[in-house]
Amino acid sequence: KKKIWVNLLNVFKVISVSLLILTILTGVLGSQFPVKNFAPTFVWVVWWGGFIWLHILFGDSWNFVNPWKNIFELIKFDEKPLRQYPDKLKSWPAFGFFLIFAWIELVYPTPAHPQFLGNIIFVYSIIVLAGMRIFGKDKWLDNCEPFTVFFNFVSSFSATRVTSDGRILLRPIASGLLDARYRFDQLCFLILILSVVSFDGLISTLFWYDVIGIDAFGGSGRYDVIYVNTAGIMVSFLAFFSIFYSFVAISKAITNTDITVLDLAQKFVPALLPISIVYHLAHYSAYFFLNGQLIIKLISDPFGFGWDIFGTATDPINWTLVSSGVIGWVQVLSIVGGHLVGVLVSHDRGIEKFELKKAMRSQYPKLAVMVLYTLFGLVLMTG
Repeated sequence: KKKIWVNLLNVFKVISVSLLILTILTGVLGSQFPVKNFAPTFVWVVWWGGFIWLHILFGDSWNFVNPWKNIFELIKFDEKPLRQYPDKLKSWPAFGFFLIFAWIELVYPTPAHPQFLGNIIFVYSIIVLAGMRIFGKDKWLDNCEPFTVFFNFVSSFSATRVTSDGRILLRPIASGLLDARYRFDQLCFLILILSVVSFDGLISTLFWYDVIGIDAFGGSGRYDVIYVNTAGIMVSFLAFFSIFYSFVAISKAITNTDITVLDLAQKFVPALLPISIVYHLAHYSAYFFLNGQLIIKLISDPFGFGWDIFGTATDPINWTLVSSGVIGWVQVLSIVGGHLVGVLVSHDRGIEKFELKKAMRSQYPKLAVMVLYTLFGLVLMTG
């Protein structure tokens, strides 16, 4: 069984590396019409919009399919780092890289332009491989590689846990959060995830364009809002950070505890993760299940050269595969369910920290903010 598992992992490694190379090559050399090029659909729809489903179901899948890690291991680079990683940096580099990634997705005028996508992935690949060689594979991945950090968070929410020897163990969903301990830098990363997906929903509404005073259906698209959205993505993080800390401070006051606000914040921040995940699922659900079908056509003609390798290049997209009503219910139930899980996680952390009466009082502020944020999320889904 172990040999079969090792062979299966090696297959996954080869596939992940091949997909990375194909994405770069199609982006740089293929058709520059996004809908005819493999890279944009694979990166934004299949991977970023859909891979999280696999991660929730099967645990830390990214650990096995991370193409940069697999390249490093397949080439058999020397594992001994050239320099010691500055521990004081913690995971702040990953925070910065994720913020850049979010800016490209939400603010940059043409994030789906194939050549831009191919070039940026190639440059990022060089950075990651160089970082692993200089500071050591694990140090770089755990502190500087934003998608490793992101999916490590998600794996705490998943319904399974993958052991070091490859066994897949079932567990109650989100139970991995009950024992999670996050540093301040990790706390900020979690809040950044939540603020980014919320800002993504906000800028998709007509309300946002009314606020900033720009015609949503005129002008030159994202070029008109590049500066205001750049400021907006930063303000969004600061707003969520401030709101979270304010309600934690209120919890400290009403429980009359000697525990610092920072310690309480680190204790309760895991409750934000289920909310972040379900917002990601709700936001990308229609995009993934409908637009994701385009990948079936593109695997036969990834460069847009008119090929039909697997005979699927002319397959039609079934826009009624999932009805808008079903998608709507999935979004609503995801948001409400995620907030309920968040409340349960927060309640569990409160009981662990306080005696029962204080634990109940500590939950009132967080319960209030979660109810408000549930309403905010539902408004974004309908806006």
